[in-house]
Amino acid sequence: MKAEPLISIIINCYNGEAFLRTAIDSIYSQTYKNWEIIFWDNASTDQSADIALSYDNKIQYYKDSSTKPLYEARGLAVAKARGEYLAFLDCDDWWDPRKLERQIIRFEDDEIGFVYGRYWIENEKDGTRKISRQP
Repeated sequence: MKAEPLISIIINCYNGEAFLRTAIDSIYSQTYKNWEIIFWDNASTDQSADIALSYDNKIQYYKDSSTKPLYEARGLAVAKARGEYLAFLDCDDWWDPRKLERQIIRFEDDEIGFVYGRYWIENEKDGTRKISRQP
């Protein structure tokens, strides 16, 4: 039986405390469990660090001394990844609990190099959600 491949989940964060716990919890709720989080704190000045560090050692926390453009911060985080696959989660987003499980099947069975999915759009003011249309 083939071992489940490690997925490195990249979270780049700059002052994301308002939604960060929801984002991280959505990773910990995944049905696919072989993952690590590379958390790149892009010189946040809010409580993002405290939130990220309140979890276990599945989160590798790195704090930059100055704010970098997102592409540069992502590149620095990717350089720390050990996984066979990469996934990106913005600190103000969240995942369906079966996201990784569903996508890893596509990578492994179909031998493809890029997978994306539909997404929810949430209205913060009234709490409504709607799913994106299929392409």
